[in-house]
Amino acid sequence: MGDKINVPIICRLQGTNAKEAKELIDNSGMEIISATEFQEAADKVSEVLS
Repeated sequence: MGDKINVPIICRLQGTNAKEAKELIDNSGMEIISATEFQEAADKVSEVLS
């Protein structure tokens, strides 16, 4: 363990409590980009790749 992940992680959340899960991920300190809408997730992928 302790290995750093060298690629971006984008997590799309859907369903019950998705907004709450997004808030937990966003405040976790982990380097994870979260989104609740499909288009938002796709836009974040485009941002990371540009």
